[in-house]
Amino acid sequence: MAELDVVIRGLLHDIGVTLHPRGFRSSGAVWRLITPEGVAVIHKQPSKRSRPTAKMFYIDTAAAPKEWWEWMAWRTGQTQPMNKASEIYSIGLMERRVPCPHPAASDRERWQVTADTDVDQLRADLLTGVTRAADRLVELLQPGRYLAELNALPNKQIGHWPPLVILLSGRGPSPELDAACAGLREAFAERSRAAGYVDELIGWAHARASR
Repeated sequence: MAELDVVIRGLLHDIGVTLHPRGFRSSGAVWRLITPEGVAVIHKQPSKRSRPTAKMFYIDTAAAPKEWWEWMAWRTGQTQPMNKASEIYSIGLMERRVPCPHPAASDRERWQVTADTDVDQLRADLLTGVTRAADRLVELLQPGRYLAELNALPNKQIGHWPPLVILLSGRGPSPELDAACAGLREAFAERSRAAGYVDELIGWAHARASR
């Protein structure tokens, strides 16, 4: 319904107004913050469950400390500088979707707008959640913060090791980096097809650490 699309556009505008004072700049339904320490992104993702009478969406968040962004840009052949590129290179371990406090179904991360929606209440809830998410992303981009939280995780899983190695490379050569590289190799030991990826990542990390 056209009226629901108008409501959605109004919500997106309000998100932009909320994020602009925090340094985020918008492009469509994507709001991006560029700092010397990395990139933070908040963006609206439509839900596949949307229908003409119910517009559903998620608000995703992403943080890419500069070391991770550089690694991903190098690996994907990205040549634009961090402040010009449009890619979202999220680590995705500490970031979360903005939760909906009054979900229409069991999915607590999905927002929904229908003809019966209390739009004023939804807007208030959405902007409160977006504000908290923005503050969290800014926190994660503080020097060493993402690395510290990642390092503090007990029982690290396979997905924790690549960003740990990359983020440690920003501190130069160190026993911690060597230990993380060993942990990475151990985590991927049973995945022979990933051996090239592991070698490439460790080689890049050592080269960056030596700059």
